[in-house]
Amino acid sequence: MRIAFRVLVALLPLLFTPVLGYLLAEGYLNLGGGEKDILLVLPSAFFSLVYGISCFYLWHRGVRLGRSIVFSIVVAIAGLIAAGLALALVGQLGIGGRF
Repeated sequence: MRIAFRVLVALLPLLFTPVLGYLLAEGYLNLGGGEKDILLVLPSAFFSLVYGISCFYLWHRGVRLGRSIVFSIVVAIAGLIAAGLALALVGQLGIGGRF
């Protein structure tokens, strides 16, 4: 039972990402950005993936559930910030070429 609960806690954000995409695409959830709202699914999916990997890694290391959730959230937020800064740097340097 504890194993199933721990797996559910690790994968729950990843399971809600398609639901968020559906709600944004169908217009049931409106965040005020129009059609650009659907772009929020990508950071949500990235956050959920990093969170899940971190949860499973900390579980493998033997960290308690509460502590692993907090550490996984911190790691996922840091990963999201790092990915955003990397994409902003690529955009500022013009690595993709001039548009």
